[in-house]
Amino acid sequence: SSYLNSHWSTIEKYLVLTVEGNLMVCRDADSPPDQVVALQSNCESIVEGKEILDLPRLPSGGRRDSCFALILPQDKFLLLLSDSPDECTNDAETFYNILQ
Repeated sequence: SSYLNSHWSTIEKYLVLTVEGNLMVCRDADSPPDQVVALQSNCESIVEGKEILDLPRLPSGGRRDSCFALILPQDKFLLLLSDSPDECTNDAETFYNILQ
């Protein structure tokens, strides 16, 4: 499962990454997206959790080495939390590849 953090409010969300490079943030697998992020045009950078100085308090079991943030325009970001450091590395690499 992944967690989404937008302006410090932690909410479990369902994420869909499309072949066009859009990240759709949904309440669950059956819900329409609450937010769509065109990664190539709206993601300014990707920052690993261990590099985030003001990292919010993570959900129970969450670890700094298991999260990363997608930095968006207008001082917004999405904080994604993976189940393990290895899964986090794989997830972050997927996003890096989309941005290239």
